[in-house]
Amino acid sequence: MPGIAQGSRSADELLLRCRALEDDIEAFRDHLKRQRKEHTIEMSHYRGVVKSELKNLERLAERQKEAKEAKDSFHGEYKDNQTVEPPSLTSNGHDEESDDDHPNHEAGSEDEPVGQSVASSNLPFLESVWNATKSTRALVAMQKRFYYGEDVERRTGAGAARARRGKTGTRTSSVKSGKALVDVVAGNGLEWIKVSLISNHRMLMDKAREGWGGDSSEDDCSDAESTTSDDPDSGIPLVKMSEALLEAAKEIRIRAQHPHIRLLLPKVIEGRQPEIDKILHRLRSKGVTIECDGAAVAPRILHDVIDSMVPDPFLTFTSTLNIDCTILLALVSDFSHMEVEAEPWFHKALKRQVEIEDKENLLPNLLYPAIKGRKLVCTYEAAKRMREIVSTIGTPGEKARTEIFMNEGERDVESRRTELKKWTKFDVPQDLNLPVQIVDKASLSMETLPKVVTQVQETLTAINRSVFVYGWAADITTITSNRTVVKQIETVLDENAESEADWPKIWLCPTARSLVGKEKGRKE
Repeated sequence: MPGIAQGSRSADELLLRCRALEDDIEAFRDHLKRQRKEHTIEMSHYRGVVKSELKNLERLAERQKEAKEAKDSFHGEYKDNQTVEPPSLTSNGHDEESDDDHPNHEAGSEDEPVGQSVASSNLPFLESVWNATKSTRALVAMQKRFYYGEDVERRTGAGAARARRGKTGTRTSSVKSGKALVDVVAGNGLEWIKVSLISNHRMLMDKAREGWGGDSSEDDCSDAESTTSDDPDSGIPLVKMSEALLEAAKEIRIRAQHPHIRLLLPKVIEGRQPEIDKILHRLRSKGVTIECDGAAVAPRILHDVIDSMVPDPFLTFTSTLNIDCTILLALVSDFSHMEVEAEPWFHKALKRQVEIEDKENLLPNLLYPAIKGRKLVCTYEAAKRMREIVSTIGTPGEKARTEIFMNEGERDVESRRTELKKWTKFDVPQDLNLPVQIVDKASLSMETLPKVVTQVQETLTAINRSVFVYGWAADITTITSNRTVVKQIETVLDENAESEADWPKIWLCPTARSLVGKEKGRKE
C-alpha cells in the first residue's frame, strides 16, 4: 500500500529500518533539547517500545545469521562428500519437504520461529505511527493513555495481595473504568490520531466472529439474527477501539473544545465490500475522521516538518507584550546575567537555579527571543512589587539592571543597551526595546471581556488581577513564569468558558528565575 513500510523476510533489513527510525526519533529529541522543550512532549513510552523492538530485531538478525551459516556449512559438507545430495532448504534453513512429508517433524525448531518473528515484527506499525506524527502540527504526546467512565475502586500493591488472601484493611484507589490509547496527540491536545494497519480481510474476519454470515440468505440467517445483538458491529475491535476514543474525548476539554478523533487505516480499501463501508460510515457518523489513502503515514523528512511539529510560540505573540512580576525579576536577576556560584547560605531553590541556568541560559535561549523586537509594558502594580523585592534583597547588579529596564528617565534605548552590556555576560539584542513602560490599566474598558472574567478575578490576588486582566482587556500577550496562577486561570476557564474566544493570550515561560539577593533578609 502507498505510504506503508512493508514487512520483510530479512531481519537485517528490518534492523536497518528500525535503527533509522530510532535515529530520527533521537534527532527530534535533540531538537527539543536545543529548544528547551524536551519535557513538553510525552513520548517516553513510544521511544521505549521502539528500543525494545530494536533489541528484538538484533536478536533475530543474529539468529537468522546463525541459521544461514548452518545452511552454508551443511551445503559445504555435502559438496565435499559427493555421495549424497542435500535436501532443499528454505531461506531460513528449513528442509522444504520436512513439514509436508514428515508428519512427526517437530514444529517450532530452533530457526523456524525466526521467520515467523520477522514476519510479525511490530516495526511497520511503529514506522507508520512516527510518519503520522511527522504529518501533524503542535505535537503534545505519543501513545498516551486516557481514561473515561465511572470511577471504580482498585486495590493496589500489598493491599491487593491481602485482599486475595481474604484479609481486610486493604488500600484502594479510584480509577476510571474505561481506557483508550491514543497513538498521537497533536493540535495542542485537540487532535487524537489512532493508526491501525488492519486490512479489509481482517475486518471481514472480525465481522465473521461477531456472527456475520457473509452471503447467506435471509432465511438461513433468520434464526441467527434472533440470537445476535441489535448492533452486530458493536463487538468488532475497530469499532470498540474507536468508540472508546470517542468516550475518552468527551471527558477532555481544552479551551472549551473536545479532542477530535482521526483514524488512519492505510491498508483498508473503500468501495470493495459493502460490509466494510458500512462500518466506516458508522464511525464517520459519530464524528470520527477516517483516512484510508495512506497519505498521512507516508514517509517525511524530519527537517522539512520539524517546525510544524513543534511550532514557535513566539510567532503568535502580539507586537506589545505585557510583562508580569516574575518575568521582570528574571530579566534583572544575577542568575540570568552572571556566573553565580552557590553560596553556603543558598537554600535548595537557589542552588537549583544555579544548576538550571548552567544548562539553560534563560536569556539568550528563551527570554530574549520572546521579547526582542516588541514593545514591553507592565502594570503599575507589577512594577511596584518588583521594585520592592529588588530594594529589599537585590544585589548591586540586580539594582543596576532594574534601573536600566524600569527607570523611565531621559536615557534613550541605545544608551540603555550599552549600559546593560556592562552588567551581563550575554550579547544584548539590538532590537531589545528598553525600558519596560508602565501602563494605566484604568484607561481600558472592561465591557469587551467575556462574562467568565468575573469568576477568574475571584481566584486572583490584587497584583495578579492587575496583570492578567489588563493583558486580557488590552488583547495583548501576557508573559509569566507563575505556573500556579496560570493553572488557576485555566481551571476556571476550562469549567466555565463558552468558547475558545473567551481565553486570554498568555504564555507561560517554562522556567523561572528569582533574585540572587543577599544573605541578610533571606528566609529558608
